[in-house]
Amino acid sequence: MNNTNIKIIAGFAAGAIAGALTGLLLAPESGDRTRKKIGKESDKLRESLSKSIAESFDAAKTKYSSLLDEYVAEGKKQLDKAKENVKLN
Repeated sequence: MNNTNIKIIAGFAAGAIAGALTGLLLAPESGDRTRKKIGKESDKLRESLSKSIAESFDAAKTKYSSLLDEYVAEGKKQLDKAKENVKLN
């Protein structure tokens, strides 16, 4: 399938999704429940995403801290070796 066909299909799919969502959101009284359901699901997704981002951030912070400690310890070790070499010479 060439690039033009992919773009046409993607545009059609995006338009269909946008149309369906617009229809749901603008539906009369019977769509009220649907809009509430979409709102609740959006809130759940937002909370889940927020929690996932926070967990990823905490994991990265822990890993960074651990690596920093390792590098500092190795740097101190190398500094001590250099001091010993200076004393011996």
